[in-house]
Amino acid sequence: MPTRALWDRIDLYAFSCLNLKLEMNPLTQIFWALANLKSADLFGALFMGTFFVLYITDGQHEERKRRISQLIYLCIWGEIGILLSKEFLAIVLQMIPFARECPTLVFSHAIKLSHAIPWLKVKDVAKSSFPSDHGEIIFQWLSFVWFFCSWRYGLVATLWSLFFILPRLVAGAHWASDMFVGSMTFVLILLAWATTTPIYGYTMNFLDCITKKIPFWKRKEEKEKVHANI
Repeated sequence: MPTRALWDRIDLYAFSCLNLKLEMNPLTQIFWALANLKSADLFGALFMGTFFVLYITDGQHEERKRRISQLIYLCIWGEIGILLSKEFLAIVLQMIPFARECPTLVFSHAIKLSHAIPWLKVKDVAKSSFPSDHGEIIFQWLSFVWFFCSWRYGLVATLWSLFFILPRLVAGAHWASDMFVGSMTFVLILLAWATTTPIYGYTMNFLDCITKKIPFWKRKEEKEKVHANI
């Protein structure tokens, strides 16, 4: 690949800036070790859910129904993305074969948080790190935020996404290219199918019909009509 040498340099530079800087910094090691726990992913999921709840409540009347449909559509494609990644992409990469070890397995001088902080179960090793499942979930959510929401929401989501992909890079569980080449390419292909084919129109129309029948919305609209007539 013409760009392989460039990405190799980027990977090595990112690794040296993020992982190797952990040496002799015990407090920083503890912070990133906690950020790499599986339970820490719950905070990410909580943020994603809260983000869209605020986005929905920020809308008015019919717009809120549309935004609920968007959330459901995002969740549907999130499940499709995970399924394709686990059951299709992973199998294809094994058949090629293509198995790329993470930095902590490649470099003997890598700072392994699981060794530095042995009392925590830290995710810092991946025998097949390309692409990053963690990155796929985050980038897929981010891409739909930019597609559905305004640029203000997109900027907030981008900052959050950059922060939440850092733990895996700092721990040496993934290369930078695992995220920005592997995960991003997969997500962009998935996004194209989800938003630029007839699937989008048919599915969103179906979801809009469902959300309009939610009893909560009907009761709320009746109350608003009464207040409007007073």
